[in-house]
Amino acid sequence: MHKPVLVTGASSGIGEAAAVTLARAGFRVFAAARRIEKLKAIEGLGEGRITALALDVTDEGSIAAAAERFKAEGAVLYGLVNNAGISVTGPIEEVPLAEWRAQFETNLFGVVAVTKAFLPAMRAARAGRIVNIGSVSGRLAPPFMGAYAASKHALEGFNDSLRRELAPYGIKVSLIRPGFIHTPFGGPEQEGLSRYVGPGHPYSERVAAFKAWHAKGHPNGAPPSAVADAIAQALTAARPHSRYTVPASVIPPVMLRNLLPSAIVDRAFAATTGIDRRKEAAP
Repeated sequence: MHKPVLVTGASSGIGEAAAVTLARAGFRVFAAARRIEKLKAIEGLGEGRITALALDVTDEGSIAAAAERFKAEGAVLYGLVNNAGISVTGPIEEVPLAEWRAQFETNLFGVVAVTKAFLPAMRAARAGRIVNIGSVSGRLAPPFMGAYAASKHALEGFNDSLRRELAPYGIKVSLIRPGFIHTPFGGPEQEGLSRYVGPGHPYSERVAAFKAWHAKGHPNGAPPSAVADAIAQALTAARPHSRYTVPASVIPPVMLRNLLPSAIVDRAFAATTGIDRRKEAAP
């Protein structure tokens, strides 16, 4: 195969697993991240088919340089895996607006910018695949993760429009919705929640309860290889799905969210996370 594929956010977790899985499947993988030194360790895991690439999805100059490198090599991207992302956690009322902007700058505008940079050549070739890494949270939004959930919900709309626009050009677009995955991603989320626990924070007790529930999620989650396998399927299947939900155990809750009244879903969230047993702090 040796078709070129770009994976953003490839220095750890899902991105690293995807880069290695795709390289071993025969793709020529450009593994991208802001700090290229973090990528050197995985270059040797892809049977000689992983190339480290410096790319900051929030920097237009960095994106342009990466696209220019492909042009210089005469390579037309076959697959684009938009995986780079961050997670801002905390009560909607308390999270600073600057952090909301940073959340969308990476998780949505970064995806748009990278896609726009590589799309003209893919469209001219009338072939290729684009895989966007969303989240179950984009459809089933937890409390105290509003910024992250909103960015991933926006990605769902972007993904649908992009898929319909590119269908006539032979480019297939898929969205992967991971649930809890056993990666380091949960660490920064826990740190973010910690900032809103304690005196002076009106949601303190509920955030603490949610944090305790959330702390069990990533360590007990599916391995990142499960998401990497879904990405590989989206890149190779003759008729890839528009959406893949990983692991399969989170498919029923997502389906129930579509079928049940919001009031019931809200009560289920409160009971599951333990926030229904906590009182708000005094004003």
